[in-house]
Amino acid sequence: MNVCGFEANTIGETIILWLGSVSTIGEIAALGIVEVKNLTYSYPNASKPAIEDISLSINPGEFILLTGPSGCGKTTFCRALNGLIPKFYNGTLSGSVHIAGLDVAEHSTMELARHIGLIFQNPDNQIFALTVEKDIAFGLENLGVPKAEMYKEIDWAAEVTGIESLRLRATHELSGGQKQRLTIASVLAMHPSIIVMDEPTSFLDPVGAEHIFEVLNRLNKEHGMTIIIIEHRIDIAAKYVDRIIVFDKGRVRSDGKPGLILAKEDTRLLGVGIPRILELAKRFNDHEAMFNELPLTSDQFYDNIKVYLKEQEFNDRKSRLPPDMLDLVGEHHHSPLIQAKGIVFDYPGNVHALRNVDLTINQGDYVAIMGENGAGKTTLVKHFNGLLRPKEGSVFLDGEDISKQSVAQLARRVGLVFQNPDDQLFEETVEKEIAFALRNFGVKEEGVEKRVTWALNLLDLDQYRESSPFTLSGGERKRVALASVLAWDPEVLVLDEPTIGQDYGQKERLRHFLNQLRTQGKTVVIVTHDVEFVAESQPHIVLMSQGNVMAEGSTKSIMNQTELLARCSVAQPEITRLFNYLEPYGLPKDVVDVDEAHQLLKRKIEEAEK
Repeated sequence: MNVCGFEANTIGETIILWLGSVSTIGEIAALGIVEVKNLTYSYPNASKPAIEDISLSINPGEFILLTGPSGCGKTTFCRALNGLIPKFYNGTLSGSVHIAGLDVAEHSTMELARHIGLIFQNPDNQIFALTVEKDIAFGLENLGVPKAEMYKEIDWAAEVTGIESLRLRATHELSGGQKQRLTIASVLAMHPSIIVMDEPTSFLDPVGAEHIFEVLNRLNKEHGMTIIIIEHRIDIAAKYVDRIIVFDKGRVRSDGKPGLILAKEDTRLLGVGIPRILELAKRFNDHEAMFNELPLTSDQFYDNIKVYLKEQEFNDRKSRLPPDMLDLVGEHHHSPLIQAKGIVFDYPGNVHALRNVDLTINQGDYVAIMGENGAGKTTLVKHFNGLLRPKEGSVFLDGEDISKQSVAQLARRVGLVFQNPDDQLFEETVEKEIAFALRNFGVKEEGVEKRVTWALNLLDLDQYRESSPFTLSGGERKRVALASVLAWDPEVLVLDEPTIGQDYGQKERLRHFLNQLRTQGKTVVIVTHDVEFVAESQPHIVLMSQGNVMAEGSTKSIMNQTELLARCSVAQPEITRLFNYLEPYGLPKDVVDVDEAHQLLKRKIEEAEK
């Protein structure tokens, strides 16, 4: 590998990220720090352009959110900003991109990297040093930063991303969320003038994601750093950014201030997630009179709505909708299906992942396992199908100890979709990927074709039937991995972070499908950081922290235990946070979804007006 010349294509995409340096804003004040004109690009053998006729100007110090449905061209656009396209990807490119006054087509990736740093969607594509500390140091070493200064930058980057305790940890031992924090720290350590991030918080717990946005906001507001971020977690991102650019089918569909863009019906129809608080505000027919500006946070909503309510004396009987108006799902009382008894598991290096975990999942349960990064969630579910075996304790499936069963035997009954789809995909085409397990299980060809077609249609993948899964976007690859498991109809479905990389439309489709499985008596387990998805699905929640199960219960009961949630790095849904503020007005605190929130508030406002 020639680091300076970037001769190794597979490594080059990673290396150029680490060679950034500080560039003064004043140098490019006359023009935008990013200038894109009539940019069109097609991947090799593609039937249509990935991005088409894009023209954008981004000013120094802007904080910009790029969003849109999965596969709309956001990642391709970001690759064009730092020269990965066309220098590391073949294909057809037209138009121009200027970064800090430099024409991307005429300057080397090393020159461009001194102004712009890119954080990939998949952290595994960006990590290659043996330890966390060495990975953060790599870019600084290439810049020739003196050792004393280098350690200061490593200290700072590790602290702001919350990985100080992991500095000596081997990178292959990190969880998905910890890896994502590491990639962010490695770029932040070099203080480039422009940072481009492709879903940087997708693997992070809600508190960690909020913390990263606070760090980015400080860098943007206090140090003038230009930040361009791709993100599907609109509820978090919208309150920090100055501007939202919506992509669809390779084109820019809308561009403007967050509140205005997100309030447009066209934005929702494209599959862009609308903050639940803004959605709640829009449900009121006279919302334009009630709100000076449509709110994006619970605080903003509360400040506007409280003038329409009357405070009440404390009363244990809060206003509540009649039971038949609530879409609540009762607890299951079926027989135990999966039982973990006294599970202890350690990774090499004396890393205690699970500590005497006891958990019972009943037949027909819908369970969400939540908690901080590194809490042991993924480690736990990998025990369900034998991918990991406990150091101590036992796992039972339908009353039978699985210790004597092979992974192949267990996989027929327990289907696991990995957090990172690239750990699961290997076939040449999407169709072959989905058909692989079916053929292994001895399904006849007629049945294989039927199940493959069903899975492709269910997850909106039919157009990619003959495509390589590795040419698809991160969100699309995630759906392929999910389809490959759903196709064989396992008795237990375990999904590790199923909403990562998915636009709002795909999340809604997934939510309805999981609820359908629930009504059919299937057992579903998800590992997730997506509190809004959980709030609308309302599964049984298992909270984990530091290898222990801290609590479990219904969505409503768990989401109101503020201190416990904080210990497990799980944030309350914005709707629940709002109703905590509204308790003095006689409203219940345990509200988690928009429908119930709207009906309760509407009735309370009508009562106050009488």
